[in-house]
Amino acid sequence: MTAEQRWALVTGASRRTGAHLARTLAAHGYHLHLHSNASASDVLERALSREHGIRVIAHHYDLTDTSSIDRWAHELANGPYPPRLVVNNASVFPEPHAVNDTAALQESLAVHLLAPAALTAALLPGGGHIVNLLDARLRSWDAIRPGYELAKHALAAHTRLAAKQLAPRVRVNAIAPGLLLPPPGKDQAHLDGLARQRSPMGVPARLEDVASALLFLEKAVSITGEIIHVDGGEHLGPKAGAQRLTAWQTESTTSPDAGLTSHKRQGQL
Repeated sequence: MTAEQRWALVTGASRRTGAHLARTLAAHGYHLHLHSNASASDVLERALSREHGIRVIAHHYDLTDTSSIDRWAHELANGPYPPRLVVNNASVFPEPHAVNDTAALQESLAVHLLAPAALTAALLPGGGHIVNLLDARLRSWDAIRPGYELAKHALAAHTRLAAKQLAPRVRVNAIAPGLLLPPPGKDQAHLDGLARQRSPMGVPARLEDVASALLFLEKAVSITGEIIHVDGGEHLGPKAGAQRLTAWQTESTTSPDAGLTSHKRQGQL
């Protein structure tokens, strides 16, 4: 199946990173299933269909409703337009919380692990490619949002376990972005200052580079089980000799998309 015939599913596609990845895939001829947990993706659906002449279908699901996601995955697999690429971008980024906050952990696990695991079923009949969005800062062990961190660590492990079990029919890879976009209420200068503190290159990552990593993984058909960091080296820690901000000083921007703090903003990364 050529790229022009391929259907891709992007979760959390209504804005920010998800919307950028959807636009990139549309520009490369992919037809799209766009997920959001509200009707926000309908505007993007109409725009991409009009601008690129592709077919686009909007889907609205709460990713914490595991049984609904299981049903949706099987409907996609057995429907007229099964995806051959699934991009698990949707995320929740909760307020800082205690390690025993089981509600935050349950929500994060549902969105970051259980939903991507369930959506694997959408690819199983025909095969394809899964790309999971992680977080470049997992190696820093901030412990500010342990539910979020644990769930993203679990998704990283799931990436490699699924890659091994599902090969050769399904490839599974991941992208771990660093600082990408200013948090709500902040500007580019704020983001640039954080990048100087947190990454050896001292600059934020670029959305274009995350999209390029996605396209690269799509084309490199011998790659599976790989995690690509797109973060200016942020996962390595700050530049040697630099004074690092404390975890609590940077708590509002530890997400790769820097700043979604509501427990219910899933699908908006």
